[in-house]
Amino acid sequence: MDKTQEPLVSICCITYNHEKYIRDAIEGFLMQETEFPFEIIIHDDASTDMTAAIIREYEKKYPELIKPIYQTENQYSKRRNAPLSASFKKAKGKYIALCEGDDYWTDPLKLQKQITEMEKNPECYISFHPATVKWDDESRADQVLSLHSEKNKIFTIEEVILGSGEFIPTNSIVINKLAISRITSFFDLAKEAPIGDYYIQILGAENGGALYLSDIMSVYRRGVSGSWSERFQKSCKDNNSGMNSLIAANNKMDAFTNHKYSKQFTIENKRFVLMRLKSTDIDVRIRKSFLENHNEYISFKEKILWYTILKNPKIIKILKGIRNLFFRSTIS
Repeated sequence: MDKTQEPLVSICCITYNHEKYIRDAIEGFLMQETEFPFEIIIHDDASTDMTAAIIREYEKKYPELIKPIYQTENQYSKRRNAPLSASFKKAKGKYIALCEGDDYWTDPLKLQKQITEMEKNPECYISFHPATVKWDDESRADQVLSLHSEKNKIFTIEEVILGSGEFIPTNSIVINKLAISRITSFFDLAKEAPIGDYYIQILGAENGGALYLSDIMSVYRRGVSGSWSERFQKSCKDNNSGMNSLIAANNKMDAFTNHKYSKQFTIENKRFVLMRLKSTDIDVRIRKSFLENHNEYISFKEKILWYTILKNPKIIKILKGIRNLFFRSTIS
């Protein structure tokens, strides 16, 4: 790899209070074996732990590779997509690879494999692969996320939309810079979009679909304290702000893509509303308020069922009892 050339790939890593994990992320970047030059942009969003100090340690050791951004004020709290947008602006590469500071790559040929396939398929502006899901507290066994096929293939934008944000692991994404201006334009339009990586997936696949490689080449951590997913799940349980902003952002993306995929976005929004309807660990008043605001996604039959259960939760036990009684009578 000629380090004097302009990088073909810019690795963009967003991190905040990841002192336990950031070394794994950086080591995963440094171990990449490529025929092309790359750069590593690490955006520290004003961490209050030792994350920035660890980054400086690596920056001193690899000054030609690591190009950090150190914030003195947290940017995410001002605008959710600000750290990623800042990293995109600094990136010099034709391609941008994403990995957050609490995740890491496991295959030294990851970048080489993805760039080789993307060069063969220039109409695909985004590529991805499966990832191993590792729970931070080791309370659950490792799983594989997004193993959609045993062969490389191209998925349509419709399939990506219906994947609800988990179709493509964020730490597997490599995206052509040609898609970045469209992505940042949407970020400017939907400043409070709750899951920016979902919309990166969609707009990355807008040109020629999403290029899938079947190799498992990264680890995605779950259950990390203070992570975005943890905060989002808490907001969904405590109030309706998270889910409301998600549906609003989907509607903005629907308009942004000229309503070409309205069917898919409607299906997604309906899925979110039905998830809320079926939730039993959310305060009834919060759930009722949410459903009243989004009742256009619920059929008459679903409304009757929900309001019946709302007014008399014991009906579930009664219905289960009738079902069990019927089942026993049919086999006796």
